Amino acid sequence: MAVNLQTVSANDIAASGLYAQRTRMDVIANNVANALTTRTPQGGAFRRQMAIFRGEQLGPTINPKDFGVRVSQIRSDMSPLRQVYDPGHPDANADGYVNYPNVDMSVEMVDLVSAQRAYEANVSVMLSNRQMDQKALEIIQA
Repeated sequence: MAVNLQTVSANDIAASGLYAQRTRMDVIANNVANALTTRTPQGGAFRRQMAIFRGEQLGPTINPKDFGVRVSQIRSDMSPLRQVYDPGHPDANADGYVNYPNVDMSVEMVDLVSAQRAYEANVSVMLSNRQMDQKALEIIQA
């Protein structure tokens, strides 16, 4: 299928970015909420989650619906869990250590600011596109 670039709007591409960044912010909020969760239904401490994005390159055979960015998966961060010596904790191992999530609040805050800025950039694209459309209508009407 050949792509007619006129069928691809800046709003559609920006909207895909909005959805992707919103998902990323939801994942970050979940990480922050579970930063001290030592026991999950799956067993063990909570593991930090990451939203993995994917995009499609422009080409003559791509479907216009595939333009933009998508969340391809939510993946667990397999970096080591944080171990804290607390022999009185109910989840302590035989040596008295408790596995805490691998969530670093400073990393989460930096990721959140990055996601917010990307979200704002996509909103700016949509607003600029609307202003260009309005100017075009003004020119046609004059």
